[in-house]
Formats: sequence, structure tokens, C-alpha cells
Amino acid sequence: MRKQKGATFLSWVAGAGLITFMFVTAVKLIPLYLEFYAVRSMVDDIAMEPDMAHASKQQIKGKINDYLNINGLYTLSADAFSVEQVQGKKNVRALEVNYEVRKHWMANIEFLTTFKYSAELGKAGDT
Repeated sequence: MRKQKGATFLSWVAGAGLITFMFVTAVKLIPLYLEFYAVRSMVDDIAMEPDMAHASKQQIKGKINDYLNINGLYTLSADAFSVEQVQGKKNVRALEVNYEVRKHWMANIEFLTTFKYSAELGKAGDT
């Protein structure tokens, strides 16, 4: 007598469910991280400008708004950005971004992702 080989119907359904679960999760999360990488690149670009080291907070906020509009990041506001003094370094400021994104996943379940990044202002002018 020969033994049957292969997956049962329930195994196929479980496998398809797992693949669907992973696909839906990836489709929901990947855009959030792509947006964060765009924001991170924007912060680095602004921080690398030599004149930003001595710019006022209003000038920096204006530059941030310009970058947000150019890159189409309309879900993020300039309020998520701040200019703070770097601890342990005199007269060195950093541009920081700190924001949260809620993304609906399934039924009444949501993802809450928190993103935080900072870069020293005028770093390119120091080298």
C-alpha cells in the first residue's frame, strides 16, 4: 500500500492565509518606512547646508516647509520638527524629527509607528 504525498486542503488554506497575512502587513507598513526614509534624507539635506548652522528657527521651519511641499509629504507638518541644542557640544544645534503614524490594518486593529531622527546643523560646513 502506498502512502499519499502532498499537502491537505487545510494545509493549503493555512499557507494561503499566512501568505495573505504577510502581504497585507507589508503593503501597510512599507509605505510608512519609505516616507520616513524620505524625511530622514530631507533632514540630512537641510542639516548639510552650511548656512543652517546659524539660521534662525523661522528660517529652518521655512526650509522644512519647502522640502515637505517639494517632496509631497503632506501628511507631515513642520510641527514634527524641532531645533535643539546638542548635549555636550557648545554652540551646536541639531534638527530633530519626531512623529507617530497610525495606520489601519484589519478590522479594529491599527499599527502605531513612531519615528525619530536627528542631524547636526551645518555639519558639512565644519569639514
